[in-house]
Amino acid sequence: MSSQRQPQSRAARPIPDPLDPQETIALERSWFPRAGVLAILGGLLPIVASVLQILATRDLPTDAASVQSVADAVTRYAAGESGLHGFQAQRTVALGDKAGLVITSAILSGLGAVLAAPVLLGLLRAAYRRRPSFPRWFLWLPLVGGVLFGVGSAVALTYGAVNMSDFASLPAAQQTNAAATDALQSAGDDLGPLLIVSSLAQMLFAVGLGAAALSAMNVGLLTRAMGIIGVLLAVLVVIPIVDQQGFLRSFWLIFLGVLLLGRWRGGRPEAWEAGLPRPWPTRAEQLEAAERARAAKQNATTPASDDDAPAPTPKSGNRSKKRRK
Repeated sequence: MSSQRQPQSRAARPIPDPLDPQETIALERSWFPRAGVLAILGGLLPIVASVLQILATRDLPTDAASVQSVADAVTRYAAGESGLHGFQAQRTVALGDKAGLVITSAILSGLGAVLAAPVLLGLLRAAYRRRPSFPRWFLWLPLVGGVLFGVGSAVALTYGAVNMSDFASLPAAQQTNAAATDALQSAGDDLGPLLIVSSLAQMLFAVGLGAAALSAMNVGLLTRAMGIIGVLLAVLVVIPIVDQQGFLRSFWLIFLGVLLLGRWRGGRPEAWEAGLPRPWPTRAEQLEAAERARAAKQNATTPASDDDAPAPTPKSGNRSKKRRK
């Protein structure tokens, strides 16, 4: 007789108790002003950096304007000009002439990530104190990733701008496509280890951003809309399909700063003031609450029918006897 193996049911994982609410409220009361200002600056600086980048690249030559025919190349060679002077060289010279704007844009963009890192750390810590369901070392992911990502990207872009500026200072005869390619390739080779570290830091920053937004939403510190958008922005940090310039992330940080400063319409969510988790109701709970409210409203507006009216109370006293004829 074959015996069937019964599936073992897993015990539900208990929800951890929050840390001391009064201590949580005291810690966050002094953190709100600093975090709000840092979040707003962390969102504004990348926007300014994007504007400077647009100013630096708006007059770059196009492919069509840099195409040279065979006759032009032969004429240049006969005139003693060695090498092909085309799109790559002209683009590198144009960026080298505006190296100041490129460097300033790189520094502001990197500084935005550095300023946003402690805000995400504090947001993740606030979620942890209300529901400590993940290890404490996980709190440091947004800080480590944000600082290394911001510094690494700023240094890499600055070094590349310096190399392009050096190329722009060469004599015109030496500003060939091959020389421009060699200059850019040399910069990439020199920054190889830094680019690897910056890529890893970018992934850590994305994980920290997504974890902070999701954890804060689950305990009621952020609205569902802000939490979901934060998770999507974390994906776009690694795969910048839509938000290549980081505009969406910048606006999200600005809104977060406004919320932390208490300037959000309706104030901060209840979980901030209570020091305890206040999860948002699920879709099923919202439908159930709406159904109860609708039933209560219908009962209050429906007049009572005759069947529901209370029976009349009989009068006390003896009945009068009929007279005998």
